[in-house]
Amino acid sequence: MDKAAVSRASSHGVGLRVRYEGRYPVGPNGERLPSYDVAVFCDVDGSPEDVQRALDDLRNFMAPAPMLKIEEWIARLSVVTAKRRDDEFSEELRVMEYASRLSRYPADVVRSVLLQGTYKFFPTWDELEKRCEAMTSPRKHMISALERGPQEPERERRQPTQEERDRVQALVDEMFPQKSPEMRKAAVNEALKGECFKDDQ
Repeated sequence: MDKAAVSRASSHGVGLRVRYEGRYPVGPNGERLPSYDVAVFCDVDGSPEDVQRALDDLRNFMAPAPMLKIEEWIARLSVVTAKRRDDEFSEELRVMEYASRLSRYPADVVRSVLLQGTYKFFPTWDELEKRCEAMTSPRKHMISALERGPQEPERERRQPTQEERDRVQALVDEMFPQKSPEMRKAAVNEALKGECFKDDQ
């Protein structure tokens, strides 16, 4: 859960509930890889005015860090991890390319991935991208939910009344007089297996 983003929305009087699904990847040789959760949807509660304020705030929360700051974080990571020796040009090129790609993600996410992650070796771009996507995904769902706004509450349902059942039975009897009473009754039971909306009376 992106607690910082949820807290920001809550400060505007807006509730956000992110739904997650588990992922259980398997390696190329059939070995089980570490499982993880991904955000798949988000519900939102709040007035239109509060939702708009929260949306503006969370959009700002997606702002990237300056390139120089990202390069500084990459340099700090390179000091504490093992990596292949490269010539100066290749090293500068790597830092520039990593910084350019990381600038697509929010500043706090990139800082956390680079400085708070645990790495023995300097991470590949694939590793960093997966971590950044996992941390940014809930925030993206929150913004989409805020843009969509609160959903209409699901209408309450009820069982059909006897009067409604009788009306349907009369209609079926009129339309299919050639069918046996048992078949017509079974057809009504099948048609009314679901529930009715409470205000459809």
